[in-house]
Amino acid sequence: MKNQYVKDLKEGEAVNDYFAVSSKTPPKQYKKKTGLWFSMNISDKTGAISVKFGGGENEQTVKDLYGSFKIGDVVSIKGGSVKLDSFSGKLEIHINDDMGQITKEQDYDLSEFVPITEKNIDELITQFKAEIENIETGNIKLLLKSIFDDDSFMKKYSLTPAAKTHHHNYVGGLIEHVLSMIKLSKTIAKQYEPDLNLDLMIAGCMLHDIGKIIEYETKATIDYTITGSLLGHISIGVKMVEDKIDKLTDFPQDLKNKILHLILSHHGSQEAGSPVIPHFPEATALHKIDDCDAQVKNALQVKKQLSETTNEDIVKTFGEFGFMYLK
Repeated sequence: MKNQYVKDLKEGEAVNDYFAVSSKTPPKQYKKKTGLWFSMNISDKTGAISVKFGGGENEQTVKDLYGSFKIGDVVSIKGGSVKLDSFSGKLEIHINDDMGQITKEQDYDLSEFVPITEKNIDELITQFKAEIENIETGNIKLLLKSIFDDDSFMKKYSLTPAAKTHHHNYVGGLIEHVLSMIKLSKTIAKQYEPDLNLDLMIAGCMLHDIGKIIEYETKATIDYTITGSLLGHISIGVKMVEDKIDKLTDFPQDLKNKILHLILSHHGSQEAGSPVIPHFPEATALHKIDDCDAQVKNALQVKKQLSETTNEDIVKTFGEFGFMYLK
């Protein structure tokens, strides 16, 4: 069992525990002396922190150590110390081959590393399927049932994170995000009633990030698959949904175009990763609803994380918020 969690680490504290490797940067030459150093990010279910390893003059030793573990592995860190980086204002773990070691760990409890939704996943699935049953447009309901009536697929969907970082970045995050978006969609549709097609918006909520079940894999960390890295969840999702539609008899071409457009445009701009921008009101609404839920949830997660580590009223975050007010 772990004794040290990332969120509890304090400046000056010695580190002696195991963590998941979430990213790593290849060894680099020192600027003013002989030898190599490398950095990596490690994490557990409470957060992430950067590690800087300084090697001696034997460069091969550093290269061998760097190659002894990969992203997603769990490593034991002994002898490192927590320091405050003056530039970023963030805590880091510093370790070198004279005073510590990094070794790959084989025996660990996966639940110590990957956070899971605080909500009951079976209840989320029940809510999700009830939303499908309430859809009145026959072809939309038929499409959604053809996808989500597959229990193994539904289970995988329900365990997928909504993101690697930023928002809903935990097991069960995607379905939680989608159900939150559906609630927002109902509010928006009622505000503009009867001009928005709520069934179409709910389908967009359920399908917009469906490609993330292939884009991400959850091990000791949440990471991109090779397919996810190369193709991205939007293109993956469009193909998944188009393949399903093409197997349905007499599915309207106009409705097919609209559903695929919802997936393609939900990031809102080409700069943000969408191949096309929203071209009809429901697509505009979906983009804004997706962004709203993601941004608000991110702010709530940042506030919660900071509140667990400080009693200050306001904290500089060095991120998109600048400062986070905690009261």
